[in-house]
Amino acid sequence: MSKLLVIGLDGGSFDILLPLVDQNQLPHIATLLREGSWGRLESTIPPFTAAAWSTFATGRNPGQHGILSFEKRNPYQYHSQLEGYVDGRQLTDTLWEIISRAGKRVIVVNVPVTYPPRPVNGLMVTGMMTPSNAAHFTYPPELAAELTDYRIDVDFIRAGDEFRKYKLPSKREMLAEIQAVTTIRSQNCLRLIKEQSWDFFMTVYTGTDRLCHFFWDDLTHLLLTNTPEQVDPQIRAGLLAYFKQLDVDIGALIAAAGPDTTVMLMSDHGFGPSPTKRFYVNLWLEQLGLLQPKQLQSKASLAYWRRRVGRNIWLKRLYRRLLSAEAQEQLSKSMQKEGVNSDIEWNDTRAYYVPIYFHVCGIEINTSGKHRAGIVETEAEYEMLRDHLLAATIALRDPQSNKPIVQQAYRRESLYAGPYTEQFPDIILVLDPDYIGMRSLAGSQLVESHEPFRPGEHRADGIFGVKGPGITVQADLPDLLLTDLPATILYLLDLPVPVSFDGRILSETVKPAIWQANPPQSQSAVGSQSGAAGDISYSAEEEVELEQRLRSLGYLE
Repeated sequence: MSKLLVIGLDGGSFDILLPLVDQNQLPHIATLLREGSWGRLESTIPPFTAAAWSTFATGRNPGQHGILSFEKRNPYQYHSQLEGYVDGRQLTDTLWEIISRAGKRVIVVNVPVTYPPRPVNGLMVTGMMTPSNAAHFTYPPELAAELTDYRIDVDFIRAGDEFRKYKLPSKREMLAEIQAVTTIRSQNCLRLIKEQSWDFFMTVYTGTDRLCHFFWDDLTHLLLTNTPEQVDPQIRAGLLAYFKQLDVDIGALIAAAGPDTTVMLMSDHGFGPSPTKRFYVNLWLEQLGLLQPKQLQSKASLAYWRRRVGRNIWLKRLYRRLLSAEAQEQLSKSMQKEGVNSDIEWNDTRAYYVPIYFHVCGIEINTSGKHRAGIVETEAEYEMLRDHLLAATIALRDPQSNKPIVQQAYRRESLYAGPYTEQFPDIILVLDPDYIGMRSLAGSQLVESHEPFRPGEHRADGIFGVKGPGITVQADLPDLLLTDLPATILYLLDLPVPVSFDGRILSETVKPAIWQANPPQSQSAVGSQSGAAGDISYSAEEEVELEQRLRSLGYLE
């Protein structure tokens, strides 16, 4: 095999792309699928940017790289203290470093969690989690001056110096900005792919993720329910124009890479509608007798009034009717200033909820030693509690519809393996995606209605397609995992695969003659992280900006 071009569509979903292919709107993507191998790609649990891209970058599950979310919180303090945000320094021996050490030249553009930039044999432009005012976001640093009008992400969530979650610009303005950032990315990538030498070129388009988050309702009408008349004509035209132009841009990159280059199209996760129901996990744990709320006496405390109003269904309905969603969120943020989980009596609590991502929930056992006021002392009691919780999820049903709330429940070691596994919640619940897990003890019942601030959220099924001289032609391949892509990439570059990688080489996509002539090789030794460019870390101001940006994008509570 020769060169490899990887194009990432953050949040790319075949639920959107395949209808557009069927309508002959995406000829270049259609050619890749028709002349190569493709199928739905299962993401990580959670199907979330931080965990998924970190797994892709390292070839290892979260138990090996330690990233489930953007935030770093201390379980000893019951996750109440924020200790910072993840960055690329936590990821050791990344895919681009392995390829670089083998003497091959890489160009990596806009992959999330690559900031701060690190030395590679080639070029790097960092992606999501790069502060907007970062002095150095490229390797080498002088590359930044060669980029034309470059922007890492959209800024419609900004209002001046502040970030916002509500009162966003019109959908037309948002769509125009997503298109503008995508166009800038394509133009810069096309110039790099033509002017620079490389063996491995990768770029990630985050516009697809932003589009699905904020336009999923329109995309549903347009492509899934055949009700295009429900969409504003200008939005309808704009959405189709976006995907058609993205396809043109992808076609230009493929053409510039040359006919002998293998091309891979992939995403970190897929998409679907946002949840419409809230599941109060801590309230459920209270009902199981595993969590004890504090007795709140002070009427001057926001926590007192929030719980008193929240647990009265009629007062809560009045509260929601009188206060806008924005005002409700501001009140919730004011509550958090009193301390996350500050209304729990830890000396009488054996389990509590840890948010991971929307419909993926963690439950932490209040063990002695790991937690400041842990009361679960023995391994036998710990395992008994986990058995009890796993069994209880089976009976957990929506009292209104009687449908199961939990789709899957795992002990953490069933999902993850590695030195970081013990830092993760003891139980992982994957809810029906129509439910969002809630920390609050102010639920009037286990399940309440939820009004999402945006129409689309992540799903586990992403996209995968690969086409090239040595690739088979197969449609709708089963059993494809995100963890399989790094090993497959190294194989396609004629490089050995580290034994520490968790995924397999997707041998079914390789022509038998090529596979027989080039059997896979493994390597046991792995190098250390090359180190970021300089000693770069987030400043206090940058952490504030990251927190506001992530909250405005809906990634933080």
